[in-house]
Amino acid sequence: MRRINKILAIALIPSLFIQSCIVSAPKYTHVEQVMQLKTGMSMDSVNSKLGIEPYDIDIYDSTGYRSYIYKYRTTDRKTIPFFLKETNGKKKIGKYMDLVAYYDSTNIAYKFESRSTDSKVDQKKFNINVLVTIVTVVVPSLLVYLGIQKTN
Repeated sequence: MRRINKILAIALIPSLFIQSCIVSAPKYTHVEQVMQLKTGMSMDSVNSKLGIEPYDIDIYDSTGYRSYIYKYRTTDRKTIPFFLKETNGKKKIGKYMDLVAYYDSTNIAYKFESRSTDSKVDQKKFNINVLVTIVTVVVPSLLVYLGIQKTN
């Protein structure tokens, strides 16, 4: 019975921790694609340029005018504070932003607006940082615990 408990612990605990490594994130595009948009484009052209479908509906009224929300990520930079200058550092992906595209009744874009957001999420991806923490902290602790149990 004790052996079954150990096997169960070895099998279940790591699988539970690995499951906690899954994080959610919306489908998004990048600033470079957003900068290519122009008023007068059709909704299909906007979707094609961005490479994604709208994330949500912002306004949808009976006159045919509507606005859709797309998600994009800004580009930030990492640098050492002592060497902080206007253009140095390494590029990194920044925060989520909303791009609101306004369409008329013929699905032609007449306005684009960007706004900051606290993004809701819909897609899951693997967070390697959590997995590394689990492997370097939890697994050795579990092995020490099982080693102590074996000596008793």
